[in-house]
Amino acid sequence: MTPTPDDIRDIHGPIAQAIAHAWWPYAISFAALVAMAAVIVLAIRKLRRRAVPADVAALRALEAARPLIEGGDPRGFSSQVSTAVRDYVEHAFGVHAPKLTTEELLADLMADPTSKVAPHRGELGTFLEFCDLAKYARWSLSRADMTGMLDSAEVFVRATAGGHAS
Repeated sequence: MTPTPDDIRDIHGPIAQAIAHAWWPYAISFAALVAMAAVIVLAIRKLRRRAVPADVAALRALEAARPLIEGGDPRGFSSQVSTAVRDYVEHAFGVHAPKLTTEELLADLMADPTSKVAPHRGELGTFLEFCDLAKYARWSLSRADMTGMLDSAEVFVRATAGGHAS
């Protein structure tokens, strides 16, 4: 068979339209890079949060509750202060405190005879009972009561900080 001149076609230049519509691979690559950067930033933040010792985090949370005393919100105040102390107990002593009743929490803390909490059981129990009264029984707390609760929580955290199992 002999080739005819119509069998061979001349080469063409680049198709401008195809190149103009080829932006989506770049967009997908950019979106993937942004997502990876976001994951890395979140992981670093999470690691930094973990790096804060339990007592330091608790004292910061307690200090953040101080404005609620001036606001006259006993229920919100006692809830925030109780959460700060319970989170501290959970992270510092390995007791899952947020879901336990006051009695269950104190019993779990007393199960370990080497715990630094034992000498402070009475103060912790009284503190948590005041929190329970304000949160659940809507007991009215004066500013002096709230200041005393906050001070006792800070004393508890400072007294039991360090030398515990995380």
